[in-house]
Amino acid sequence: MLFWHLGATLWLFRWIFRDPKVDVRFLLLGALIPDLIDMPIGTLVLAERFSTSELWAHSLVAVSAYMSVVLVATRRGRRRRAWMALGVGWLFHLLLDGMWLNEEVFVWPFLGWDLPSSPGPFWQAAWERALGDPWRWILEVAGLAYLAWLWLALGLKDAKRRETVASTGRLPGRVAGAT
Repeated sequence: MLFWHLGATLWLFRWIFRDPKVDVRFLLLGALIPDLIDMPIGTLVLAERFSTSELWAHSLVAVSAYMSVVLVATRRGRRRRAWMALGVGWLFHLLLDGMWLNEEVFVWPFLGWDLPSSPGPFWQAAWERALGDPWRWILEVAGLAYLAWLWLALGLKDAKRRETVASTGRLPGRVAGAT
């Protein structure tokens, strides 16, 4: 669920933290990192063992360890802020996936070292899962709608504004056209 994770993470961060200095490139990467790590491992590399896209990177321990390393390895400033934004995006991903409902993964390894696996091949049933759950599509549309609204509201149609976001990672502070 690409647009759901990106749009909802950006909305949540802007609503909760209201930090204009955040590097949204790191925040949005964090919103995708659990799937970028677990999906290839669980569905390609170790497909016979797991056949799932929710493994270690979907656990609270993984993101906590990551953020602890960032706090120890970096000093205050722009670099720490960026790497912590990745961790916040990661936490939002776990929230948006409702990972607390899958306790064996969410609190791994506290309930045991084994992770749950799916009964069948992941990719063969992917379209069936996607088409059989209208809620997935509603969430994707909601995420895409927010991203489209933000694109228009911040005036990101303008190439100069887009270049600024791409180079700095910061969203424009004011709505386009406002004085």
